[in-house]
This record gives sequence, structure tokens and C-alpha cells, in this order.
Amino acid sequence: MSSRFAMFGTLVCLVGLLSVTNAQMKVGYINSEEIFRNYAGTKEAQDKFDKEVAKWEQDASTRQKEIKDLKDQLDKQSLLLSAERRGEIEAKLKTKMQEYQDFLQTKFGQKGEALSKNEELTKPIIEKIQKIIDKIAKDDNYDFIFDARAGGVIFAQKKFDLTERVLNILNKE
Repeated sequence: MSSRFAMFGTLVCLVGLLSVTNAQMKVGYINSEEIFRNYAGTKEAQDKFDKEVAKWEQDASTRQKEIKDLKDQLDKQSLLLSAERRGEIEAKLKTKMQEYQDFLQTKFGQKGEALSKNEELTKPIIEKIQKIIDKIAKDDNYDFIFDARAGGVIFAQKKFDLTERVLNILNKE
């Protein structure tokens, strides 16, 4: 119980300290979603990503068609096929279905190529944005710059919004 009082006392002291230094603090915010949406480099990265995903989706579609064709063959010819031939087709179908699931997991799963490709394409953009924000913060003596999209800003006056400034610098590079 006494540790709760100690934590509460510390919290009260911090709030008091913040209110005293509040007049001296410089705060700004950005909207990372808007920066990504309006930066030409993001559009280029998105186009590259979309082309790669389109190839994978085409490959997935081809695999699905192979599976469907094998199922149709089994359905239409099941009475005409020998037990041995039916077993071969069923084994091939099972293999194709497993390969298809493995393909989906490899390309689109939690640790799939789509995620890796997305990170590969966006990482340089994020690093570029971070450098610009760091420079603005250093040059203009900001104490804090928040990202409104990350949920850290509930309300802020528009005069503290640095989004356009970051975008202008980013698009000039």
C-alpha cells in the first residue's frame, strides 16, 4: 500500500514539474499517414510492391486452377478410374494442395515475402522521414514531436502540425 502512495507522490511531482516547464517546452506533431499518402517516393514503392504481389497472386491463381482441375477430374471420372489411378490422382491432388498452402504461407504468411518486401521498400522512406524530423527538431529546438496517427495526440492546435513542412522537405529531395 505504501508503494502505491510513493508512486502517486512521484506522479504528482512529475505533473507539477511538467506544468512548471510547460511554458518552456516546444511541441509539434506530424501525421505519418498523410506524409506517406502524399510523398511521391511512397507511391513508387507501392507500385513496386503491387507488381510483386500481382506476380504472386498470378502464381497462386495458377496453382488453384491446377487443384480445381484435379478435383474435377476425380469427380467426373471417379467411376471410370481404376483404384490405382484414382490413388495417383488423389496423391497428386494432396501434394498440390500442400504446395499451395506452403506457397501462401511463404508469400503472404506472418513472416512471408510480402511482409519482407514491404519492409524493404518502406524502410528507406521511414529513415528519410526520421532524418527530416530529427533535423527540424534540432534546428527549431523542439522538445517533442508526436505522430498523430500513432494515437499519441488526442488534440493539438494546427499551428503545431509539422506534416506539411516534413512533406515539403521530403519531396524536394
